[in-house]
Amino acid sequence: MTAIVRDALAWLFAAPMTRETPEPERVDQVFSGMAVEVLEARGRWRRVRTPYRYEGWTLSDSLEEDPARVEQWQKGDLALVIPPVATLLSGAHPEEAPVYQLPRGATVTRRGEPDEWGWQMVEAANGALGFLPDHTLRTLQVRPEEFPDLRESLARAALDFLKVPYLWGGKSAWGIDCSGLVSLTYLIHGILIFRDAKLQPDFPIYPIPREQMAKGDLLYFPGHVALYLGEGRYVHATGRKGDEAVVINSLDPAAADYRADLAGQLLAVGSYF
Repeated sequence: MTAIVRDALAWLFAAPMTRETPEPERVDQVFSGMAVEVLEARGRWRRVRTPYRYEGWTLSDSLEEDPARVEQWQKGDLALVIPPVATLLSGAHPEEAPVYQLPRGATVTRRGEPDEWGWQMVEAANGALGFLPDHTLRTLQVRPEEFPDLRESLARAALDFLKVPYLWGGKSAWGIDCSGLVSLTYLIHGILIFRDAKLQPDFPIYPIPREQMAKGDLLYFPGHVALYLGEGRYVHATGRKGDEAVVINSLDPAAADYRADLAGQLLAVGSYF
C-alpha cells in the first residue's frame, strides 16, 4: 500500500516506540508529499520503504493512507521544494502572512498557473494552501540531464547548508547528518543514492580511483561521507566536537582546515559520472 507523508518532516525510527524500547534510534527523515510504501502496521506505527529503498518506522498520524486521497495527490501537478526552507504565504506578495514551512525535498501540488509576478499557489500534503515563488519549485520528475553543469549544481546545493547544525538522522536545514546532506543534494537533482555513508550495489554511485575524483563526487570514510568540491576541499556534516555543523575541510595537509583524522582514513571515492 502506498501512503503520502503529511508532516513537513517525519522521523523514521529503527523500531516502533514501546515500553521496552522507549527511544529507538532515529535513522532518517522523510519529506512532506513523499510517497512511501507501507510494509507493516503495528498499532499506531507503520514500517515504510522510501523511494530510495530505505526502511524505518513512523507514526500513522504522519501519513495519508486513504487510497482515494493518495491517488488524487499522485495525479496532481507535483513539484519539489528547492530552497533549504520554503515559507508558504497567505497571498501572492512577500509581505503576506506565513502559513506553513516546508524543507528542501518536500513535494507540493501546483494549483493553476503562476501569476504575472511569478507567484504560484501550492497545496502541501496536509492540505495547507499558500503561495511560493515559482522559481523555488522544480518538477518532481527532474532528471540529471537537465542541468548544464551537474557537478557545479551539486556542489552549490550542498553549500546551501553551510553552518546548519549536525543532527543524527536529520535531513533538513533544521538539522542534518553527513549522509542526509549528500543524499538530499542528489535527490533534488533526480538521483536516488543510498541513504547511509557507504557505497552500495544497485545504486548509481560507483567507486573510482582517487586520482580521478572531481567536484560533486563523494568521499567515503569509516561511517562518514562528504561531497568533494575540488582542489582538495570537501563539504560535510560533522558531529566532531567544536564543529557540530556542515563545514568545509581539506585533504591538503598544508591547509588550515585540514582534517588529518579523515584524510588518513579515506576508504573510497564514489561517482555518479
